[in-house]
Amino acid sequence: MHGLPLPTHVDPLIVEVAVRPPARAVRREGVIGRRLDLDDTDVTRVSGVPVTTIARTWCDLARTLTVSELVAVGDAIGHSLGLAATLRLESAVRGRRDRRQYVKLVRALSLIDPRAESPKESELRVLLSEAGFPTPEVNPTIRDGARFVARVDLLFPHHKVVIEYQGDHHRTDRAQWRRDISRRAELESLGYVVIEVTGDDLRHPDALLARIRRVLASRAARI
Repeated sequence: MHGLPLPTHVDPLIVEVAVRPPARAVRREGVIGRRLDLDDTDVTRVSGVPVTTIARTWCDLARTLTVSELVAVGDAIGHSLGLAATLRLESAVRGRRDRRQYVKLVRALSLIDPRAESPKESELRVLLSEAGFPTPEVNPTIRDGARFVARVDLLFPHHKVVIEYQGDHHRTDRAQWRRDISRRAELESLGYVVIEVTGDDLRHPDALLARIRRVLASRAARI
């Protein structure tokens, strides 16, 4: 209803319907019924339908989403709605009573970056943070003097290491593939190392993290 980027394991055809106590949760096929303590400030309307606010919805997603998935949704909220939305998330988290959800939400909140532009990019950034890597710059612009060269996903500026998430369209779109080759060659000519990451890499994070760690160590030795 809010247009948020939910992970694929969340079935978009299942509707969650909430009621306030003492009413009983709805039991019906295709519906997840919940009984929630809701304030009037927790409810808004989308296309005339009463729904939980974006901030309350994000907090409730902690029941089923991982920290990295929560960050991806939070990044999208901040990117599209700005600082005010992020502040509303902070306020909503402070009101949570469930300790386990609260700890997860606080961790996710600390990792939100509105500059992120895709859920996979967010997932990659959280993976690096959880592994103890330094915090990379998010979607920075790289220039050669005044000349624009590229806008990259993640950058370790001290090491001059760029990390790019490559979705399938980078492979299937021939024009995009050609642009990627030229862009990478341009970055490498300026002394940057480009690490490309795919969905398969995110499914095998240990190997990916080891590869990134080796590259950063090699670059650090040369600085």
